[in-house]
Amino acid sequence: MKNKIDKSARALMTCDLTNSIVSLFGETFLVAYFLQISNENIVQVSIYYIILYALLALGSFLLGSVMKSKPQKRVIIYRFGIVIKSVYILLIVLFKEKINQYFIVVAIFYGIAESLYWSAHDVMNMEIVDNDSRKSYMTTKRILSKLINIIVPIILGTSIELTSFTSISIYIFVLTLFQIMVSLCIDVNKFGIKGIKEKYNLKNFMKGLSISQKEKLKKVYKLSFLYGMMMDTIRVLVIIITIMTFKTSLNLGILTTIFSICSMISLYLFNKLYQRKYAKTLLIFCSVPVILGVIGLLLNINKITLIIYNFTYSITVYILEVMFKIKTDNIVIEYNIEKWIVEYHTFIDCFMELGRIIGFLLMLIIGLLNNIIYFKALLLIVTVSIPIYAKTMYKIEKE
Repeated sequence: MKNKIDKSARALMTCDLTNSIVSLFGETFLVAYFLQISNENIVQVSIYYIILYALLALGSFLLGSVMKSKPQKRVIIYRFGIVIKSVYILLIVLFKEKINQYFIVVAIFYGIAESLYWSAHDVMNMEIVDNDSRKSYMTTKRILSKLINIIVPIILGTSIELTSFTSISIYIFVLTLFQIMVSLCIDVNKFGIKGIKEKYNLKNFMKGLSISQKEKLKKVYKLSFLYGMMMDTIRVLVIIITIMTFKTSLNLGILTTIFSICSMISLYLFNKLYQRKYAKTLLIFCSVPVILGVIGLLLNINKITLIIYNFTYSITVYILEVMFKIKTDNIVIEYNIEKWIVEYHTFIDCFMELGRIIGFLLMLIIGLLNNIIYFKALLLIVTVSIPIYAKTMYKIEKE
């Protein structure tokens, strides 16, 4: 796929874009819903995400053997993840306002669904999209995802306010069925020829690496950990602050739409202008504004400082996310580890989930302490991880 996205890649991208709508509902608005019906219980939200990411790490580890020895099964695992996600949406419909009493059950179903979905997706994505096309593919997908985030949040926020959260769940369930149908267009013969001679073995993967490869991958694993701690913890913290400040799903939807426009513009410019020689300048640009933005929130959390922080976050952090996705996929060929693609993905995923779990464990502690000072301290900690992440990314980019 040098100059053209083939049928399998288009199908995978379509599934991803549909999944972004499902995730927007199942995460952004579900968090808002949890907060509304649980009297702003941050502890419950934290436990929900800790369960989710622990299952993601466990699933990546356990599924590795099947993913490598039976590569054609990857698409089946991927589809099964979508099926479980549809069950997760049905549980939301079933539990309605009692969902906060059964949030652990919901978290387990979502964790299993995400584990199956992403374990298969990330390996398939590495093989469907080649390195020459990856920047264009990833940024195009992210821009389209942001376009969805411009339109859908207002629709969801308005619909939830006018009807109910559970009523909208039914329409989201239909989208999961659409995902299953689209996934039938992914060609199973795309996968698995290179790694099939080697058995899935994390220890052999590490032993088989040269000293140079090990040193390079250490930086990648550090980047994965920081990515996990940075991206998701900040995202949920911002949702929590926004819903506490602006109160309604409609306002959350409007703000999500506005900042998605900012993200889409910055990603478009990144896709058009970025070259590796500009990495240092871009990474500094992605680090400084968001640090300045968090200072306002530390001084005083109000509507103005929240909007400023959201703006700085939206124009910078998603560029870092795309750079991470591009780099971690490209490394498979750059570091000559094609036959260990599944093991490599397992390590990347486990370090990422570890970062996420630590981030939400800190949020759990803040929820138990129930003090705004500690809440601000956590926001500062995860925001400061951004320049550390940027510095690590620069070291990898200049190699």
